[in-house]
This record gives sequence, structure tokens and C-alpha cells, in this order.
Amino acid sequence: MTTKVDVSSFIPIYEQVKREMKSRILRGILKPRDTLPPIRDLAEELLINPNTVARAYRDLEQEGFITTRVGKGCFVSENLGELLAKEKTAGCNRIFDAALSEAAALGLDGDELRACFEERLRLIDGRGQEEAKR
Repeated sequence: MTTKVDVSSFIPIYEQVKREMKSRILRGILKPRDTLPPIRDLAEELLINPNTVARAYRDLEQEGFITTRVGKGCFVSENLGELLAKEKTAGCNRIFDAALSEAAALGLDGDELRACFEERLRLIDGRGQEEAKR
């Protein structure tokens, strides 16, 4: 499991680790009951303090993404359904909010936005159909 951190980023390192693990869970790379890398091993791999990884894991546990079993390690939570749906919706909303802000700056109105969005969906749907034929 290759995780990277950018020490020159303004985003705290623990937050980068947390985002990476959360992203892997959301994308299904890490599945319920999968074991996360041990804190010390991940810290050693990333050349960071183990307390930094522990903080990321603690935040993930508080948010419900992982569970910790004393003496056994950290695992992806088994009951993620509703949590994953909320996270995906929140992420989608952030993306749309940013896009709508950019569109407003360009002076696009609602009809122009709808037309643009529908065209993009058609392109995606077309790609999906082409891939299904292969």
C-alpha cells in the first residue's frame, strides 16, 4: 500500500494520511474488515512520527470509517453503507459548488449550465455504452 505525503503542503500531514485512507475506503480499495497498515509501519514508510499516523487513525475512527481492536490493529468498519453514501454526496456537492461558482464567474445562466451538464452526461453515457460493447 503506497501512501505519500507532501511535507511542503499547507495541509497537515495527519490530514493527508486521513484523506488517503478515507479515499481508499470510498473507492472500495479498502473493504469492510480489511486491516489498515500498523501505525508504526506506516509511519516508518512515510518517514513521519507515529503520533501523526495515530492522529489520522483516531480521526477516522471518530468519523466511523475504522475500528480499533486493542492488540489486533485497525480495521475498516463493517457498517459503512450510510456513511459512504453521505461522504459521496458531500464530495459531489463540493464539486458542484465549485463548478457552479466558476460558471457564475463566466456569466453562464441556468439554461446554459443545464445544457452543458446534459452534454457532459451524454458523453459519459456514450463512453459507458462503448466500453460495454467491448
